[in-house]
Amino acid sequence: MAKRDTKETSLMEQEKVLELIQKLDANVFSFLKKRLEKKKREYKRKAAKRKKFLKSSHAKRFDERERLKLGVLPQMIYQAMSKGLPLREPKRKKHSKPEIAPLLYQTIGTSPLTKPLPIRNEEIPFELPFEPTIKYVPDMLYLQRVDADSTKMLVKMVVSWGFLEENRLTFFLNEKGEEISENRVVVFNADKTLQGLYPLRHASHFQNDDEETAKALFVSLVINLRPNSHYFYRIECYDKKTKKLFAATNNIAFRTAFVLKEDNYPLFLNVSSDLHGGRGGKFLRGKVKGKTPTGNLDLAHVFNALATTEKEVTFNNGYSISIATGDLTDNASYSEYWIDLFKRCSVLWNHVPLLTSIGNHDYYCGGRGRGNVIGGLEEDCRYFHRYISNPNSCSGNLPEHWYALELGNVFAIFLDTNGLGWGKYEIACGSEQWLWLEAELKNWRARQQNDPKTPQFCFVFLHSAIMSLGFWGRGFNSGNDEKAQSYLTPLFRKHGVDMVFCGHDHIYQRSTWMGTVYLENGRHGGTTRPFFYWKKRQAVYDIEKTCNNWNTRIYTTIYVPPNKAALTPEQQKRFEDFKKEVKKTLLEQPTACNYFFGTRKTNQKIGELFDRHFELKTKLVEDFILPKLEGHVWLRAYALESNYLPNKRELFDMAFVAPKTSNEIRKRNYVLSCPEKVVE
Repeated sequence: MAKRDTKETSLMEQEKVLELIQKLDANVFSFLKKRLEKKKREYKRKAAKRKKFLKSSHAKRFDERERLKLGVLPQMIYQAMSKGLPLREPKRKKHSKPEIAPLLYQTIGTSPLTKPLPIRNEEIPFELPFEPTIKYVPDMLYLQRVDADSTKMLVKMVVSWGFLEENRLTFFLNEKGEEISENRVVVFNADKTLQGLYPLRHASHFQNDDEETAKALFVSLVINLRPNSHYFYRIECYDKKTKKLFAATNNIAFRTAFVLKEDNYPLFLNVSSDLHGGRGGKFLRGKVKGKTPTGNLDLAHVFNALATTEKEVTFNNGYSISIATGDLTDNASYSEYWIDLFKRCSVLWNHVPLLTSIGNHDYYCGGRGRGNVIGGLEEDCRYFHRYISNPNSCSGNLPEHWYALELGNVFAIFLDTNGLGWGKYEIACGSEQWLWLEAELKNWRARQQNDPKTPQFCFVFLHSAIMSLGFWGRGFNSGNDEKAQSYLTPLFRKHGVDMVFCGHDHIYQRSTWMGTVYLENGRHGGTTRPFFYWKKRQAVYDIEKTCNNWNTRIYTTIYVPPNKAALTPEQQKRFEDFKKEVKKTLLEQPTACNYFFGTRKTNQKIGELFDRHFELKTKLVEDFILPKLEGHVWLRAYALESNYLPNKRELFDMAFVAPKTSNEIRKRNYVLSCPEKVVE
């Protein structure tokens, strides 16, 4: 029997779900049946269009000077004027200043400043006793990975120097910039026993940066952690002279990540894009223009929702990693923007380690006013590197710009796709980064043949809007985003990448091309934008879901299953216990919070019907969700409007993604062709 493709299998499963819905409500069943038939017709039409496109694609030439069609130009100009978008990519100077040296990753692991503190005869209780001398509670904390080793963790503290709140840096540094405090990170095991004490030192010990606004960062390296384990940490700051405690935090729980060689367990990720810290602040460099800034409240809404719903959407496991696919701030050269970013996002990042790709706004280096209007003529990441320390994957990569590491059952690749237009590193076929990516994908597939403890899934994280109906993906059809799509998608297709996460266009769009799912979600903190909806029928790739409401912001939860082929008996038992907990939670929670049936309105209605019929709800969970947990990635996307409630979860999109095996990839027999246009 011929094996059915993923799309056909998905449609058959939807028909089976409809059979359950028919027992609930005949009218709703009839409505959804018509929608499903319409979707089948659309798939057939797209398949025919795609066949014709692929047949003639060998004759298509990639022309980077392709002109915009006259019919698109008025809409482009309207969006540029109404949304504050630049009409062209900024020019680039030939000689940019060098980035911060040495980079943090080069010194943080070897400096004597990062050695654990000796534990003297002092008692260190789990609960910090109340101290009347405490003047400050640090609230801008974030965790990061220093490399692929999950036993180490960077703990970073940012101290406000007068933006958004009172200047607290005077507690830590004197007028000469010398440290007048002794700071430490206290780490406890899950059983509340002491794990270790670690110095928290000013970043000037690790990177050379003489700018006045660079004084806000303090860094600590926590070591000797166990993979996939729970811990607590807190910050304690003492005056050097008086030895009195003047700043401290409560204990914060966090969990370390892991690779398959260390453990084999489900993993939960959160993926964000286009956070744009500082947006709307009306800044000039170093000071506020006009009025007291409020910072990016849209970003605060999204991350408050992420933090308050974390336990529910991860079935009490929590996120192992938080990923941002670029544009962390509106202009990376403004320290005020970074202060705003951490003020909004620390509610999640203070216990979930952050990994990032680099966006065009992360390259911004100067300029005046808001970064997305005039970003400056220089492009480099020296300001980005001040606060962000991406891992070094030790595989010929450019550290912090492109790198790869394993996260549970996922081989995760992070790219810098800004090219020479927005950034300073080429992405064309045969370029250094392109060849590195090809080698990483080849090596991953080769390892799968010999080692069962190799991740089944491959996720790629980048910034460019390579499958998008938005401003950059469609409007600038000969710009950097189309180049990135034409250069990179052949590699994704050749080696069977499972999911690609991107941003840049501030829209939500989930698409499929040659078996790879492309998820674009730039609706976190950036300005909301429309998309070219009339282009939807013209696209040769399948567009599964878009968000039509400009003001809806969406956050995602990604479930990654364990590698079932490599489960030990003990791990299998633990996974069965996990599934029992998931089943219990799914039956207790509203159906519409976890399973998506159509539009948001329809989803709420059907969810309420299932909640009133427990027997059918149990069948839905047992037959259509739990089996998928064994071998599928489970994407759930939740919507937020401006009047959202922090603990409300309204499902906007959902998808299950199965891994592609090496045998399937070989049978496709795709001959790599680069560049290869997908967007017409």
